[in-house]
Amino acid sequence: MKDEACVQQFTIGQLAEQTSVSTDTLRYYEKIKLLRADRRSDAGYRLYGPDAVRIVRFIRGAQSLNFTLDEIRALLKLNTSDQASCAQVLKLTEGKIAEAEAKILELKEIKKVLGGLIGQCPGDDTSIAACPILDHIKSKTGKAAVLIALGLISFAGPSPAIAKPISYVGGVMAMQENDETGNTLSLDYTITPNYALGLYAKHETNGKDYDTVGPQLNSLLKRWNLPDGQANIFNMTGVGVSTLHGSTEPAVWTNMLADYETRRIFTSYEVRLMDAQNIERSAWQRARIGVAPYLANYDDVSTWFMVQVDDHPAKDQTWVVTPLVRFFYHTTLIEAGYSSNHHLMANWTLQF
Repeated sequence: MKDEACVQQFTIGQLAEQTSVSTDTLRYYEKIKLLRADRRSDAGYRLYGPDAVRIVRFIRGAQSLNFTLDEIRALLKLNTSDQASCAQVLKLTEGKIAEAEAKILELKEIKKVLGGLIGQCPGDDTSIAACPILDHIKSKTGKAAVLIALGLISFAGPSPAIAKPISYVGGVMAMQENDETGNTLSLDYTITPNYALGLYAKHETNGKDYDTVGPQLNSLLKRWNLPDGQANIFNMTGVGVSTLHGSTEPAVWTNMLADYETRRIFTSYEVRLMDAQNIERSAWQRARIGVAPYLANYDDVSTWFMVQVDDHPAKDQTWVVTPLVRFFYHTTLIEAGYSSNHHLMANWTLQF
C-alpha cells in the first residue's frame, strides 16, 4: 500500500488555487457529496488528494455545458463505473441539446420583445413617466410577456422538428397543405401558450369539390413533459361556410390531435368531424409515424422520414398511404411525399 505521506495532499485553500474555484464553492461541493476530503491533518484541516483536482475540474467543465449538479453527480458515477456505457452518457447529453435549443427560442422571443420596446422609445429628453420600456415592465401585459418568455423553455418541447397548431406567444404561423384531400391554407396568431386564433380555408378534392372558409381556434388541451419526450393533445375548431356549385351552407368542423415525440421518434393520431349540412357530413382520421435519422442542432437542417395513413370515408379513395420526408430549419418546415392514390404532397409551415 502506498504511504499516504508520499501522496500529494492539498488543503482546501491549495485546492482552490489549483482549480480556480472559491473555497466556499468547494465546501458546497463537499456538503452535497460531490467532493470529499481524503483525511484531516493533525491540526484538523481537510486534506484532498490529486483526484479532488480532477473531480473539481470535471464539475466545472460539466457546468460550462449547462449540466445541473444532480446530472453531474450521475456523470461522475458513470465516469467511475466499469459497467457504464457511452449510450448512458449520450442520453444525458441529448437532453441538454434539447434544453439548449429551447433556450435559444426563449432568448429569441425576449430579443423580439425588447426590440419592439426599443423601437417605441423616443430616446430623447421625454419624461421618464412616458417611457414605453418601463410602462411595459410595470404593466400586466409586460409581466405576462416576461413570464411567457421565461416559461418558453418548458413549452418548446424536446424537439423543434415537429409542427404544432400553436406557435410562441405573439407569433404568427402560416401553413399550407397540398395533399390527396385537397389544398389547405391557414394563418394563426398565438394569443397565449394554450390558444391560437386564425383563419382557415380549404378546397376539398378526391370526392366532392367544394370550398370551406372561416375562423378557427386552436387549443392545447393537455401536455406531458416526459424525461425523454413530450405528449400533447390539441383541438382545432372552426365555424364558417362551405360552397359547392354556387350553393353555400353553414359549416362547422373540429379536429382532435394527439401526438408523442422524442428527438428520434414521432407518432400522432388525428380525427376530424365536418358538418356542412347538405354539402358534406363526414368523419376523417389520420395517423403518422416517423423517425429522425440523425439528431440535428438548432442551426442544422432537421430531417424526418414519415409514413402517413389516412381514412376518408367521404372520399373516392378511402384508405391512402403516403410516405413523406420532412425538413425543418429554425422556424420553417417543408414536407414532400407521394400517396398511394398517386397524389403529390407538398406542405410548408412558416412561423414568424
